[in-house]
Amino acid sequence: MRLPKAATSAPKMLEFSDVIRALRHRIALVLATGVLCLGGAVYYLSSITPTYSSGGQLLLGGQGLSEQNSFDLVEAQVLSNAVIEGEIAIMRSNEILINVVQKLNLDEDPEFNPSLREKQVPNPVVSWLKDTAKTILGRGESAADDEVVVVETASNTAVLEAASLNEQTLGEYGTSVGILRKGLSIRQQGTSFLMAVQATSESPQKAAAISNTVMTEYIRVLADKRFQTASRFTGWLEGRVEELASNLEESERAVLELRSVMEADADNGARLDQQMQEFTTKLVNARAELAQAEAQVRRATLVNEQDGPLATANILSNDAIFEFRRALVDLRREEAEASLSFSDESARMDSIRRAISKTEAELANEVENLILQLNNRVETLRLNVRTLETSLRSFEGLNLERSRQLIEMNQLQRVADINRRVYEDFLGRYREISEFQEIPISDAKIIRYASPPSSPSHPRKKVAAILALVGGLSLGAALAFMLEWRPRRLSEPRQVSRATGLPVFGNTPRLKKIRSAEKLLAQLSNDEAFAQAALKLADNINLHSERSLRSLFVTSYDANQSRTNTAILLAWANAQRGRKCVLVDGDFRTAQLTDSFGLNEQANFLSAIHSDKPLSECLVVTDTTDGFDCIGAEVSAADPSVLYSSERMQDMIALLRKVYDVVIIDAPSLEDSSNSFAGLNSRDLGIFTIETNKMTRDGMNRSLNMLRDMDLGGAGIVLNGAK
Repeated sequence: MRLPKAATSAPKMLEFSDVIRALRHRIALVLATGVLCLGGAVYYLSSITPTYSSGGQLLLGGQGLSEQNSFDLVEAQVLSNAVIEGEIAIMRSNEILINVVQKLNLDEDPEFNPSLREKQVPNPVVSWLKDTAKTILGRGESAADDEVVVVETASNTAVLEAASLNEQTLGEYGTSVGILRKGLSIRQQGTSFLMAVQATSESPQKAAAISNTVMTEYIRVLADKRFQTASRFTGWLEGRVEELASNLEESERAVLELRSVMEADADNGARLDQQMQEFTTKLVNARAELAQAEAQVRRATLVNEQDGPLATANILSNDAIFEFRRALVDLRREEAEASLSFSDESARMDSIRRAISKTEAELANEVENLILQLNNRVETLRLNVRTLETSLRSFEGLNLERSRQLIEMNQLQRVADINRRVYEDFLGRYREISEFQEIPISDAKIIRYASPPSSPSHPRKKVAAILALVGGLSLGAALAFMLEWRPRRLSEPRQVSRATGLPVFGNTPRLKKIRSAEKLLAQLSNDEAFAQAALKLADNINLHSERSLRSLFVTSYDANQSRTNTAILLAWANAQRGRKCVLVDGDFRTAQLTDSFGLNEQANFLSAIHSDKPLSECLVVTDTTDGFDCIGAEVSAADPSVLYSSERMQDMIALLRKVYDVVIIDAPSLEDSSNSFAGLNSRDLGIFTIETNKMTRDGMNRSLNMLRDMDLGGAGIVLNGAK
């Protein structure tokens, strides 16, 4: 048997006709909200004081009050965004605003001096709205108690004085300046140099006066500041020019003195150059002569040591050596001639040989003397070279000193030239500033003065009233749509039956808060009306099944105590009608029935299903004092669809049907398994329990879609918590 479809259809697209129908149905709410918002706006507009805004235009010139450096006083400066922001800050500065307050006597005006205002009785509606807003925002009257009180001590006196500099600057005008600054708006118009100065006040004349006074005071302060800056700069330039003139005079005097000294020594310098040239030539010649003498000495010494005096005499030349060499030649010739006539032992040969030996000895002595003379000459030449080098170094020192004087003179000349250029530049600046100081002008110019406005700028009553009406109507329309299309929860049996197409077997008081089966059964014994409701519910279910009810499966969308308590009520009612009844805890995900009766979890039907013994031997049934039996369960993570479709489970239900008149199963919730009862036959009846005002139509439709997939003999609904 298939369950009937729900009476409601799938949601359709929102159409314009639906919107019109909803607005027509809730037209009173929409109009009431619009009128209420309009009335509130009118009341608010009538309770506040209107304010007027008036503004003028000010054109900034080539430069502002803030100079980049001192020379900007006489040079053009390009305005930038940073400079314009600085000028806006100057126009909102304490100095200008204090001048405006003093000039217009704003400190004597109640608008700008709250101490002069009359105390007014606060509007109760406005006070209530303010208190409500403070409460919502979490800012109660106790916020003032959280302020930190600073105790003035010797250690923080300097800190307090530094922190109160702004108050000391404002003095008695602090409050008036603060209120004036809040109502003053100064902004740049686009990217131009045009500034819009706008003031807001309760009086149109005061608004125009404040705007015009701010502009005129700014121009006056700008001119005064520029004049004072020019005066200070002129004084500084005057002192600087005098100092530069003194420096220039000293530097030029030093150049002249050094130049006169160098010109006086001009002749000495020429002689020094000539002497250096002469000594350089002498030193070169002396070094050449010394080198020649040293080479001759080395050669003569080497030949004398290797070849003897005779060979040395060949490379040395003087008259004595020449005579000795000629004498030796003659003696050698005589010896040769004598050897022809005389024997070697003859007296003639012996005399000639003695003469030759003597002449050679004298020649050797002469060679030695000549080498010694050469060495002496080398030493003399060396001494001469050293003397010339010493003299030349002294001349070079004198020349270096003269060059240093020339370098010093060039340096002094450069310093004098620089001092002259700086002096001339500062002197020109001084003359320009002196002329500029006599012209007290400002770079800013008022383009348009402010005039008193004819109508208030705030509040704009017509616009505010229209916005309040439109906003109220929009809010009313939103409330109407919300009320029309909000999810409606099921609360009455007729509403449930119409929405689902299933019969409603009955309703029970709210059972969710009763957690113990003992308390529930005790209430049935003590509350006659409650007991009659349970009996009536069981009778309605029995009549619906044409008194052929054998098994009853109680379920719900999610696991809750109301479903378990409904199963207990049905078991008690069938027992009271004389039927042999057994109550099975089939929700082994939560085992709420087992916990409610306090049954032993070891004796449960899951153990019997998993056992190999016959069901009649392993199924444990617990008797109760109220005439029905119970079979518990233990908490398990098994899939209900697998367990209920097993052959062992079907055999257990069939066995219980043979033994008992009615088998009531506290079944798993539908959110755990949508096909938990897939194996049940057409004699089974499903009971779907819902709590009133807890489930919407959409939730009910989802639950019915799950029930349609089950092969049940029928189904019905029990309302829990219905009145």
